[in-house]
Amino acid sequence: MKSTKRPVKKQTSPSVSAVWWIIGLIAVIVAVGLIALTGTQKVGSINAEQFGTTLGSPDAPIKLEEYADFQCPACGVFARGTLRQIIDKYVNTNKVQIIFHHFAFVGGANGESERAAEASECANDQGKFWEFYDTLYANQGGENTGAFSDANLAKFAQQLGLDMTKFNTCMTDRTHIAKIRADTQNGSLRGVNSTPTLFINKDQKVLGAISLAQFEVQIGPLLK
Repeated sequence: MKSTKRPVKKQTSPSVSAVWWIIGLIAVIVAVGLIALTGTQKVGSINAEQFGTTLGSPDAPIKLEEYADFQCPACGVFARGTLRQIIDKYVNTNKVQIIFHHFAFVGGANGESERAAEASECANDQGKFWEFYDTLYANQGGENTGAFSDANLAKFAQQLGLDMTKFNTCMTDRTHIAKIRADTQNGSLRGVNSTPTLFINKDQKVLGAISLAQFEVQIGPLLK
């Protein structure tokens, strides 16, 4: 006679199942945390003193002036790369002070370069120039294609926690347009015709998105 008993499936111990469930849950939490961290990661760490559009100690022996346009692709490469390295290695250690100047020429008058520059100055009014600087270069798009539309600039301001009433009034009133155009004109008088253009201690002119090694060649004798 055939047995009527059915084979009994081996059951996983409840304690073992619980352990694997907990491990899976932890993995998901860690993954979500990493995604969130990556999404909010700053372009670079700034531990130096910030004074408006200058960054670093006023007693630093080397003054690095930058003329840049927020829509300029080469400026973005420099800001996201070499400048971060300069900040970490030289600005945070009080050897270099960075002084930013607007050279908003892409797209002409009232284009997205000027509006982005105005937005950075409106952020500067609330002590957030360098945070806005990083945000703009992290969100570059094609020239005058809407990446720096007024709506997007307001979104960036909101993400940085700015007082939106003050920011919007500053943008509507065009509070800083005269300063931005004066910066650009002053750059032209100093021979700036492309961006980024750097000046080291006022008279040492360097063109383009240079590497950290190229920068160090320029400042080596000055540090000695």
